[in-house]
Amino acid sequence: MHHYTDCGLRNVYLKNGYQKIDTPYGKGVVIEDLDGLYRAIGLSLVNHKPRLSGSEVRYLRVGLNLSQHDLARILGVAETSVRGWENHRTKITKPTERLLRAIYREHVAGDGSIRDMVEALNHLNQKAYERKLELETTVAGWREVA
Repeated sequence: MHHYTDCGLRNVYLKNGYQKIDTPYGKGVVIEDLDGLYRAIGLSLVNHKPRLSGSEVRYLRVGLNLSQHDLARILGVAETSVRGWENHRTKITKPTERLLRAIYREHVAGDGSIRDMVEALNHLNQKAYERKLELETTVAGWREVA
């Protein structure tokens, strides 16, 4: 088996899907379907790991192609919180971790609806939002009046 550490995690071992080669610079490894490998690692973390370590939070963030600033904005936390999680100084809260898992899983599936909803909610929280809520009944039931 090949101990694969290039992903930033220490516990990843490849049973197959790689080839050891000689290069002018020494021994090398060629990985088949690197994007697929990275998705499989991320989904394994999301679906099977009871608590995420800082390195695993970083792995998922990078897999989402987000900066610490952008992930913080999406999750509704301070950028220093994300930095603290990734540097093992603080632990991510369970609700925030669950949201990160859901966003990553959705990212792999290609849907985007959870992330869109969270970003819309964050936008609402960033401004004073006071208005009269008007509702009316229709044949289909109650609805908000636009």
